[in-house]
Amino acid sequence: MSSSHSVSVQDILELTGGRLANAAEIGDRASGIRVERLAPLAGSTAGDIAFFFAKEFQSELPNAHPSVLLTGEPFTEPLRAAKVPLWTHSAVIACADPYLAMALVSGRMAETLSSGAHTRRPAHRKIHPTAVVDASAEMGDQVEIGAHAVIEAGVRIGAGTVIYPGCYLGKGAHVGMDCVLFPRVTVYEASVIGDRVRIHAGAVIGADGFGYAPRKEAGQVVGHQKIYHVGRVVLGDDVEIGANACVDRGTFGDTRLGNQVKIDNHVQIGHNCTLDEGAVVCGSSAMAGSSSLGKFVYVGGLTGITNKVHVGDRASVAAMSLLTKDVRGGSVVAGNPQREYREHFKVHAALNRLVSGGKKPQKD
Repeated sequence: MSSSHSVSVQDILELTGGRLANAAEIGDRASGIRVERLAPLAGSTAGDIAFFFAKEFQSELPNAHPSVLLTGEPFTEPLRAAKVPLWTHSAVIACADPYLAMALVSGRMAETLSSGAHTRRPAHRKIHPTAVVDASAEMGDQVEIGAHAVIEAGVRIGAGTVIYPGCYLGKGAHVGMDCVLFPRVTVYEASVIGDRVRIHAGAVIGADGFGYAPRKEAGQVVGHQKIYHVGRVVLGDDVEIGANACVDRGTFGDTRLGNQVKIDNHVQIGHNCTLDEGAVVCGSSAMAGSSSLGKFVYVGGLTGITNKVHVGDRASVAAMSLLTKDVRGGSVVAGNPQREYREHFKVHAALNRLVSGGKKPQKD
């Protein structure tokens, strides 16, 4: 890979395993093309790399002039036939899996930026003079701690980890190697974070779960006795937690997120939840206490999962669903109440016929 602040066509070919689809048209010019920016297709220009692998964006092609266009193999012949300007001016790289290729390129390009993306280790250990670091804290090489961060007693931080300004790490917390904690992340005491974990601004790891025992007099509730949570949160390797997400500590055991789990912004993970390897939870969803996700489950945004519900391996849950019972592995469910995906839409079709008096809905 080139070490400069730009990326060559050859770099991208090696990274993605793609091919130069329009080599006959641009010839040797490809070797001199370099890109410095990731850009949307519309309005892209020299120095940009843009992406095209969905028909919905084809109207943007005539006004796109990136240095490099990354696309999928099925789009190469239509692009050639359409004779859009970029076919003869841009390096068009075709990939078997263009979405994955885009992800790989985004990581490579982030390394060249000075935006604090931190895809590489800091050059050396750096602790801001306003940070408060307990003398008993242990830190590996190349750790960076930003302004006004607080690191309590017994904390361990692995080599190459970056702690942004305003973060708090409670007593006995353990953060692994090559992690990034963005501004104002709070990690409560005894929480365990694996290697290469990214936690975005405002997230809270290890707060108490929501649990209260009602106090009653003469059969009426007159108060609430807090249940103190003494378990931990344990995050595996390569986990990413979105901004303002909350992962609650276990009541007496642990809340566990396995390797490669991805949590979007504003997600709530309740006490004693378990998320197995590769599970994905989209924005503003909430998992109630002791619910669990199997391996590589996908949960759409604004979904609610009630207590002790289990979603089996590789199942998918449509956005805005409410799960009140277990979901079998490999299935797709949707709606409130939850139904198998096909059944859900059959029910909606029946309701549409009912409210329209049996008539088919009129097209606009």
